[in-house]
Amino acid sequence: MVMRDSSKLLVEYFRRCYQADSHDLSLSNIARLSGNRRVFFRERDFLASGELPRVPLVGTSVTKLVELTDAYRKERSLIYSVFLISGELPSQLGLSSKRQLCAPLLYFPARLCSDEEYFVEVNSADLHINLPLLRLILKPDIDSRVTDSFPIPSFPLDSPQVAAMGRWLEQNSRLTGIEEISRWPNLQAVDCDELGRAPALAISSACALILADRSRGSRGVLHELKLLGRERNFSAPLNLALGEEVVDFLQSDSEPEMLPGLLSEAQERTLQNAAKMPLSLVSGPPGTGKSFTIAAMAIDQMLHGNTVLVVSKTPQAIDVVRQKLREDYDLQEGYVHAGEKGFIPSLKFHLDSLLKEGVEAPEVSAANLKRGLKVTLKSMRKAERRFNGALRAAQKLGSDGFAAWLVALRLRILGRQLDTESLWEFQEVIGTLRKNFERHASRFINAYRKEALLNLLKHERRHLSAFNQALRARTSKTQAEHFAQTNMQVVLQAYPIWLVSLDELNEVLPLSRELFDLVIFDESTQCDIASALPALQRAKRAVVVGDGKQLRHVSFLSVAQQQQLWEDLGSLEELPMKLSYRDQSLLDIVSDSLGSQQAVTLLDEHYRSQPELIAFSNNSFYTDRLKVMQARPVASSERTLTLHYLEGKRAKNGRNRLEKDWILEQLREHTHRYADSPLKPTVGILSPFREQADYLASEVDKAFPADVLRSFSVLVATPYGFQGEERDLMLLSFSVDNQSLRAATYLNRADMFNVAVTRAKERQLVAYSISPESLSPEHLLRRYVDFEHEVGLSAPQKVFPCEFAEEVSASLRMAEVRHWVAFPIAGQRIDVVCEYHGRVLGVDLIGFPGEYRYHFTTQTYKVLHRAGVTVLPLPYASWKRDPENCLRRILAVLKRDHL
Repeated sequence: MVMRDSSKLLVEYFRRCYQADSHDLSLSNIARLSGNRRVFFRERDFLASGELPRVPLVGTSVTKLVELTDAYRKERSLIYSVFLISGELPSQLGLSSKRQLCAPLLYFPARLCSDEEYFVEVNSADLHINLPLLRLILKPDIDSRVTDSFPIPSFPLDSPQVAAMGRWLEQNSRLTGIEEISRWPNLQAVDCDELGRAPALAISSACALILADRSRGSRGVLHELKLLGRERNFSAPLNLALGEEVVDFLQSDSEPEMLPGLLSEAQERTLQNAAKMPLSLVSGPPGTGKSFTIAAMAIDQMLHGNTVLVVSKTPQAIDVVRQKLREDYDLQEGYVHAGEKGFIPSLKFHLDSLLKEGVEAPEVSAANLKRGLKVTLKSMRKAERRFNGALRAAQKLGSDGFAAWLVALRLRILGRQLDTESLWEFQEVIGTLRKNFERHASRFINAYRKEALLNLLKHERRHLSAFNQALRARTSKTQAEHFAQTNMQVVLQAYPIWLVSLDELNEVLPLSRELFDLVIFDESTQCDIASALPALQRAKRAVVVGDGKQLRHVSFLSVAQQQQLWEDLGSLEELPMKLSYRDQSLLDIVSDSLGSQQAVTLLDEHYRSQPELIAFSNNSFYTDRLKVMQARPVASSERTLTLHYLEGKRAKNGRNRLEKDWILEQLREHTHRYADSPLKPTVGILSPFREQADYLASEVDKAFPADVLRSFSVLVATPYGFQGEERDLMLLSFSVDNQSLRAATYLNRADMFNVAVTRAKERQLVAYSISPESLSPEHLLRRYVDFEHEVGLSAPQKVFPCEFAEEVSASLRMAEVRHWVAFPIAGQRIDVVCEYHGRVLGVDLIGFPGEYRYHFTTQTYKVLHRAGVTVLPLPYASWKRDPENCLRRILAVLKRDHL
């Protein structure tokens, strides 16, 4: 598409998509609205049928409706609704069992006009289908994408159109009484309050004028998209995301080595990209430390005097980042986030405390702490170089191609040059230096922040005080006036890290170009493109973090509607896939826009789960690229992953009672087992199907006291409710049986299945009632059931790769030490892994002429350190000279708590 000012036109296109996607109004239950915000029409639908251009409004409530419509122009919208769907719907939220619907199927924007009396008119060119409502009322076995086939009505409505909608509802929805719409355009006399209490889902031939609430978040997004369309200049990240070239942007510096926490190479590259590139992407599969990496990026940039905004669609994701800042980095000052009462109340509390109580000066200055850190870092690097040199020396003492007698001679002559104790002491020195560095790094971060705040309070306190007064303004109008006069740069110096959900962003920060040095998007697959554009405008540089193999944002916009919106902007071409609002997430459009793979980083170290729990996902979705950091030899008879075939039956309502009973039994056993434990292992209960998940939630709520469910943090939901969540124990109910193969096709959705099977940290128990043989060989559930989840993790060693390994193994066996040869941990095969009372120790065999000649690099030692595994280097020369002493040293390290 060739257009003048194409970026602005794209912003307008995405704004229209967002508005048409039914985000604008809250229409799930109009029965909750006060009576003066709704007027029902009697006898006949003259407006939607096109019989009259306007109809008079009569009754005592009309005057109040007119007043409310005028007073709340921004917060509310007047609509004319056609066909009401009402009744009880099982809830998808938490453990609440039911929710009530009373919502229109179709609606037009409406306006009031006065000509001696009040009349109502509709915008006949803007007929809306309540697509979120359609998804809620689908039959359990119906894929939600069927809403794309809903007959799109046009103005004026007529009987054939209404009949087509009725046939679709009969085939795909759970509604009763569908024949009632056949009386249209004649109307039923209805009582909205009674409809709001109706038990069965039904549809009525009713029309009403409704003053509906606009969604708070969507209202702000739409407002900012409109403002964005008037901007003359877009930020560098926004231009790039929209396909424009960027020449100039502001770079920063990065020092990952100064942060507490040993970062991986991928994480360090992420931090460098955030500092040096206008737009970059971080792909983070499940459990690979996305939130930890985001926190590291934020602190790294804060230490260079930069401001950082972290945004996400979900408050849960934001809260996890806050937790990482507080717990993993011990950051005490410098960030703001939404508290229990919301963002602004939380900011008021922090700022008021700062102004009234001040900040205590650090005991040691940030400059001195930083100098000490650099000295420690220099010592650590020197020790690493010496350690690496010793490893090379150990390797050279053995050599391929020499006769055995010559190798023995070399060992007698050169072996004394290598002192095994010294080699191991290098490692201890490095470990001690690392612990000291970690301890002092967090002190440096907090000292830096305290000094910055002290300086602000000394020189710029009046600006912070003015901002505090703005936050406490009684009206939004007064608050907006104060905000307009606020020096936001001073505020951002006081609080350089902001954690905000996208729906709150417009309420707490002005739409100013490049307001922040860095904007980070978390869970970007769940973020639609339109919502992200205002946040991108606030960025000098931006990083988009997510996983294309997990669930995307849900859009109700049909393909036909989207194409029409595209054509309305003057294009005669088919909409390019990369600009599809309904199918593309923020992650997708950014990936399509990046010109170099250097801007993309894959986080490949998986920390969340035991290896059996991530093995299928790693193999099926990530081509075995994930290094499983929790891999350990199996020392327990309790299996981490258990699949249970049940002969359950899926009822017509989508419920599987036998699987429900089994889930309750497992939950009961778990809560009894850990009833007296001070730390309760958390529990998640998941079914891919909404009806089964709601059924499980209701039954769990009945069977267990609320305090028990809270103490075990029990969450019952579909995969959509679990994205971004994790639990120690996951209980899965797939629900389908051999008679519900149509429903089983939904289980073959890769993004949904990937999320479903990767939430567990320690154990996963799976119930299924369908014979795998009834599914195609490529079906994900069949592949999951047939997969060898535990292959190679506990198998005894049968064939030794070399004599060195065999000798060490024999000595460990005689010492009655459990051990494994060539055991995989963190993407590495450790030569020998020993286990004693839960403590794991790796042994790196070095220098034997053959399989185990080569030593691990220092980077590999760091990887294994991050995985929590100590590794001792064992030179062949030392073993041949004094195997008993080497064995004693291994046992000594294995049997003590710390090096």
